[in-house]
Amino acid sequence: MKLLQTPKGTDPIAVRKKLSDILRQAQNDSKPDSCILCGRKVTSFCNSHSVPQMVLKNIADNGKILQSNLLVGVEMLDIEKGINNSGTFHYICNDCDSKYFQDYENPDNLKSCPTDKMMAEIALKDSLIQLWKRMQEMEIFKKAKESGVYVNPSSYEYARKLDINENKEEIVFYKNIIENDIQNGFQILFWDVLPFKTHIAAETELALSEDLNGHQVNNLFDYRPDIRIQNMHLCVFPLENESVVLAFYHKRDKKYQALRHQFNSVSAEIVLKHLNWLIFKYSENYFISKDIRKLIEENEKLQELSQENAGYPNMGMVTPLTLLTGYQSVNQDEIPNFLSPNFESE
Repeated sequence: MKLLQTPKGTDPIAVRKKLSDILRQAQNDSKPDSCILCGRKVTSFCNSHSVPQMVLKNIADNGKILQSNLLVGVEMLDIEKGINNSGTFHYICNDCDSKYFQDYENPDNLKSCPTDKMMAEIALKDSLIQLWKRMQEMEIFKKAKESGVYVNPSSYEYARKLDINENKEEIVFYKNIIENDIQNGFQILFWDVLPFKTHIAAETELALSEDLNGHQVNNLFDYRPDIRIQNMHLCVFPLENESVVLAFYHKRDKKYQALRHQFNSVSAEIVLKHLNWLIFKYSENYFISKDIRKLIEENEKLQELSQENAGYPNMGMVTPLTLLTGYQSVNQDEIPNFLSPNFESE
């Protein structure tokens, strides 16, 4: 199911090149003069990975892995890349990249219950990624605004600026925890070392709209400046023969307390199924082993879920037909559970 296809009668290579040029220009225009973390002026930034490179290597085939574009349905973007170019961002210097993430980017540390410092490192990385994306979107928005694409450009710009301010605040917040070794700030929703290697890898910040029982967590359409969207963090890290699954939040994000109690009252199997669903429903920062490409391409429900936005299909681009016929959001029982040892035989 392709969401954005190359228009008929056009050269797909030319279209892909044009889109790549737009994205590359947005990256260059949004790049700061100094490292976001230390403030030092640099001529080149570190090729940082949104999911640790050591993790991506474990699901790679000849150095290649599948991108989320395979499911999101954007035909004009690459669906397969090398590890060095997968999920990378260029916002911090090499010194900060090696300094702020060294605890959690260690396979031995991941196999033990995560410390506050490790969770702060993950949360800091997630916040940097979100800021990187929002800043690029603003650059693309500026160019689109000139062409009159947006009906109400001021509302889009306002929402993105709120996101950017929140991302910057989070970066300062989590950086302070790491530098001062502040303890007892995080709450683990789930952590386990699975006795098998998953076919997916993920590290992502999620702003949930509802919990396990369907009760509201965040109102994602509330753009009042005094309302802060609360996030949780979710990681799936395949190692050589095992996989680490971790979900957590900072205690200041109290809206996730109910979800924690819900997770504690059900089996690990149910929690893992739900976490698997959250990745594809809310995130695009996941990577897939080429071993399951056929399964991914043939699963329409998984593609539908990955193309939902706030419960609406086609990235939220609702058509009159959708409004008339209605749309039922994909539930967690309708997709493969990649965090189950039995998913290949399901």
